[in-house]
Amino acid sequence: MKCNWIGIALLAVSVSATAQVKEGTVIYERKINMHKRLPPEAEQMRAMIPEFQTSKMELSFNPTQSLYKNVVEPTNELPTGDGAGGGGMRGGMMFRFGGGNPNDETFRDYEKELIVESRELGPKKYLIDDTLRPMKWKLEQDTMTINGYLCYKATTVTSAFGMGGMRPAGAGQQRPGGDSAQAGNQQRRFNIPAEQKVEAWFTQDIETSAGPDNYFGLPGLILKVVVDEGTITYTALSVNTQAKANVKTPTSGKKITRQEYMKMMQQQFQGMRPPGGGGGGGQRIIINQ
Repeated sequence: MKCNWIGIALLAVSVSATAQVKEGTVIYERKINMHKRLPPEAEQMRAMIPEFQTSKMELSFNPTQSLYKNVVEPTNELPTGDGAGGGGMRGGMMFRFGGGNPNDETFRDYEKELIVESRELGPKKYLIDDTLRPMKWKLEQDTMTINGYLCYKATTVTSAFGMGGMRPAGAGQQRPGGDSAQAGNQQRRFNIPAEQKVEAWFTQDIETSAGPDNYFGLPGLILKVVVDEGTITYTALSVNTQAKANVKTPTSGKKITRQEYMKMMQQQFQGMRPPGGGGGGGQRIIINQ
């Protein structure tokens, strides 16, 4: 391992030498508070949408790798005004629930510091290879039992546009070299804080650095994450360590850079805007994976 991962290990509580669990599958429930981040101009939407939206995600892991994907369920989108399916336009505001497409996958190799994302955009599939950037966690004293596992608390602060969370369409994830000016404008427009507090609960009984969504890098499997004091929560519903984990690198799709993918995604969302939607009308909020 490279030095940045060694630093995490040195700061962490030492992993038990008797830990036996090294691979398995976790089903998480992701719960999003839809009301908490509604922009001021959408206050009337509170009575028209449920306060919480839930979905399920699957994480397969071994000591050095993980594969994260959606659990395909019936669509979680508001109906359109005429009762048809789709994102739904209500009072000039379109809401899309759920993160990305059902077939999206995220593969991580923690030893090689590699991330491979399989993403569908329109009718095409793309592969994004990138460097896995470690998170800076602070270990706390609190403990909690989740699904029979003793868990320890860790905290961090992330950019609202760099991790999973509510974001306006086309905002993208802010990576090095990203458009910080655009991100600032979107944060103000959609009442999104520049930074979000994150707390994670991990167990040292399972030997992996994996966790749900964009959260990883602790000395044990992450079983619970709370983002922005409950705007988004991830909770492990089940942990199966009896079967061999199916962790494979996605290979299907055209290889592109992250910058190329984000540019295409923004162009697609701009094309979906209704006439006159560039100013105060025709806005969309997307819950990002």
